Amino acid sequence: MKKTITSFFYEQRVVYLLYLLIVGLAAFTFYLYDLPLMAFADGLLFTLFSLLVYTLMAFYRYIRKQRQLTILTENLVQSEAQALFPRPDTQSEACYQEIIRQLLAETNKERLKGQQAKQEIFDDFGLWMHQIKTPVAALDLLIQTGNSNPQEMKAELFKVNEYLQMMLNYLRQNLDSQDLMIEKLAIDTVVKEVLRKYAFFFSQKNLQLELKQLEGGFVLSDKKWLIFILEQVLFNAIKYTNDGKITITFFENQLDIQDTGMGIRPEDLPRVFEKGYTGYNGREQQRASGLGLYLSQKVAQKIGCRLAIDSTISQGTTVSIFFPKKRPMN
Repeated sequence: MKKTITSFFYEQRVVYLLYLLIVGLAAFTFYLYDLPLMAFADGLLFTLFSLLVYTLMAFYRYIRKQRQLTILTENLVQSEAQALFPRPDTQSEACYQEIIRQLLAETNKERLKGQQAKQEIFDDFGLWMHQIKTPVAALDLLIQTGNSNPQEMKAELFKVNEYLQMMLNYLRQNLDSQDLMIEKLAIDTVVKEVLRKYAFFFSQKNLQLELKQLEGGFVLSDKKWLIFILEQVLFNAIKYTNDGKITITFFENQLDIQDTGMGIRPEDLPRVFEKGYTGYNGREQQRASGLGLYLSQKVAQKIGCRLAIDSTISQGTTVSIFFPKKRPMN
C-alpha cells in the first residue's frame, strides 16, 4: 500500500505543486496589501478541504485502475482482455488503449493460426503413420513366416525410406525464397536421376519404360524440389500399374508422366490434390495417405510450376507438369 500511495502522489505531483504555488502567491498578495490573514486562513481551509475531496476521489479511481491493469496484465493474451481496459481519463490514454487493442487482436490471430497449424501437423502425422504401417507390417510378416526373400524385404524397406523422406519434406514445407534455387536444368538428367532410384521396382513388376523427347530439353526449376515432385508422381505411377509401361514425354515446357495402370475415377479427379484425400483406389487398396500429391502441388506452386492430371479407368493416368517460361518471382 505504501508503494501505491507514493506512486499516486508522484503521478499527481503537478496538481499539488500547482496548489502550493497558488497558495504561496495568495499569501504573498495578502502580505503586500496588508490584508487580514483571517480571510486568507479561511480560504486556505476551504481549498484544503476541496483538495482533500479531490485526493480521495482521485485515489479511489487510481486504486481501481491499478487493479484493472493488474488483472489485464495477467490475462493480456486472452481474447476477452479488451473488456478489462479501464476507462481512459485522457485522449492520450484512449489512443494507447486503441494501439494495445490492435496489437492484442494481431497477437490472438497469430496464436490461433499457430494452434491450427499445429493441429494440422498432428492430423497429417496420423495419416502418415497409417501409411507407413503397411510396409512395416509387411516386413514383420516376412520375418514371422521365415520368408526372408531379399528382394521383397528390399522393396518394403525402400517404401519405408520413401515415406520417411516424404514426412521430412512435409516438415520443411514452410520454405521461403532462401530455400529455393531456381536454375536452368537439363530435364533428361533430372528424370534419369529419379528413374535410377526406382529401377528396382520396374524390374520387380516387369514394367516397360519409354522416354520421349527428353534429350536437349531444359526447364527453369529448383532441382531438389523438382526431384521431390517427380518421385511422388513416379512412385504413384509404379504403385498403381501392375503391368504395361510408363511413358515420360517432354514438349515445350511440359513434362508428361503416363502410365497404363488402373486409372482414377472421374468423381475423384477434382479432389486428388486435396490433403488426406485418397479416392477409391487408395481406400480400396489401403496404399495411400493422401499426402503425396497434396505436397507435390504445394511444392509446384512454390517453384512456379503447375500440376494437372488426366485419367481413364482401366486405361491409365497422365500427370502433367507445366514449367514456367520465365524465372518465377518469389
